[in-house]
Amino acid sequence: MPPAPLIRLMNVKFSPNLGDGLLSDCLEAGLRARGAAAGSIDLAARTGYGQGLAGRGKVMRLLEAMPRGLRAQAVRAPLALASARKWAPHYARELTGATAMVIGGGNLLSDHDLNFPTKLALALTAARDRGLPVAFHACGMAADWSVEGDRRLRRALAGVDLRAVFLRDAPSCARWDARFAEATGQRAKQVRDPGLLAALTWAPPPRDPGAAAPIGLCVMSHLALRYHARTTLGAADLLRWYRALARALCQDGARLRVFTNGAPEDRETMALLAPDLRALGAEIVQPETPADLAAVIAPCAALIAFRMHAVIAAYANRVPVLALKWDDKLDAFLASVGQEGWLADAATLAPEAAAERVGQLAAEGGDFSRHATVIAEAGADLDRLLAALSPAQTPIPPPKTP
Repeated sequence: MPPAPLIRLMNVKFSPNLGDGLLSDCLEAGLRARGAAAGSIDLAARTGYGQGLAGRGKVMRLLEAMPRGLRAQAVRAPLALASARKWAPHYARELTGATAMVIGGGNLLSDHDLNFPTKLALALTAARDRGLPVAFHACGMAADWSVEGDRRLRRALAGVDLRAVFLRDAPSCARWDARFAEATGQRAKQVRDPGLLAALTWAPPPRDPGAAAPIGLCVMSHLALRYHARTTLGAADLLRWYRALARALCQDGARLRVFTNGAPEDRETMALLAPDLRALGAEIVQPETPADLAAVIAPCAALIAFRMHAVIAAYANRVPVLALKWDDKLDAFLASVGQEGWLADAATLAPEAAAERVGQLAAEGGDFSRHATVIAEAGADLDRLLAALSPAQTPIPPPKTP
């Protein structure tokens, strides 16, 4: 019997945002269940959860305050230094023995301050130098790219044995096709997010029959909203909205469970809210691993969240969600599972009305008539990935970039 293929997944498994680790763990588990030896290489060269937390919020605030031109120049020297000293050597060590590379999942095809274009270019160059077949899987792609970010990724893609581009939503596929399909010879195909396999990766904890199921509130920072999306909701407004929502839920008799996905800026927001939440009798928990995050969400009767992988983990565990609008990736996910009605805008929805809506979701249980089909499709998409990376596939050299 030939040895199992050793697939290295390039992603942000150990990101402070545990949603990234959740989808990475689910992707690894799904591939292993199909006979592949799969393991992740963190693009930031982290090797465990909790690394890289210090200073992240300060850096985001500093970059946000800079004029666009100065910001673009300020990131170049640190990126070049980290590339040479940290990231490239880490990738080289971790790729030993690999037979294929998968870039995914998560919102990796994006250009915030040249971060991912730089890291993906290093990863693709390492794959090309080793003759490894490459596929993108379940990535999201952003619309806005700098000239330099586009140039870096386009140059790195040239000459790579790119077998497939599987992206997680229709807008991402359209953006890839418009920007990179001609240069690579690969059009994007839509697949399910591997985070949908969360309930198969970790068995949901049993619900306590003697207690009401909690309503979950996943707190996200205004800073994250500002950095990754456009919003009219100010920082003080968001804190007031959270406090009023928690008060309305607790006054209605809900058992409120409040948590974050783990990002330091989200934890800071939680710390600001904590005194008021405790006074209301809310339960405050902080997951430290993706398994913890899944275990916090799975027993809930309903969830309120901005963070997409909190929403995905909830859907995987048949927990209905009041999903708060902020990024079109969330809109696209909800549309893909037929749950557009779960979406709401905290900038226009009063917290008391939000409490009423989530209470109704908890009471009714949500519509999961498509759930079994969606989960089966997420698994079948991993079969498509393995087929694309099979040695039997004949690599087609991409057209050279001009």
